Amino acid sequence: MSDKKFIIDTSLWIKCFRETDSALHSYISSLVIGKKIYISELIALELLRGAKSDKQYNMLYEDLFAIPILELTGDVWEVAYKLSYKLRKKGVNVPLADILISSIALHYKCSLLHSDKHFKLIAEHTALKEQSL
Repeated sequence: MSDKKFIIDTSLWIKCFRETDSALHSYISSLVIGKKIYISELIALELLRGAKSDKQYNMLYEDLFAIPILELTGDVWEVAYKLSYKLRKKGVNVPLADILISSIALHYKCSLLHSDKHFKLIAEHTALKEQSL
């Protein structure tokens, strides 16, 4: 397998949790087993806030933090500042969380898997590698 790294955005995790698309589940599972998946604290925060019970929160917490974390460092913030300015200057308005997640992917040179129209917009103006599933 290649050395490619992936971040799965909150939008795609939620799609996986809600749907029973076996092809999508198989693909994500193969990436997890192949240790190709990474997560950020921001994505974990977005997912954990949606837990419906203490039990679900605890299970989700354990599962998420078993995945290697790409930290939101000062360098990532610098990428985010510049990216946000560049996009706004071009008239592209996207949620700040999506700018931060894109900045993490750009900084750590990961492909971003998602189910969110904003990442395609960001990719049109940056080197972001993204795939909508």
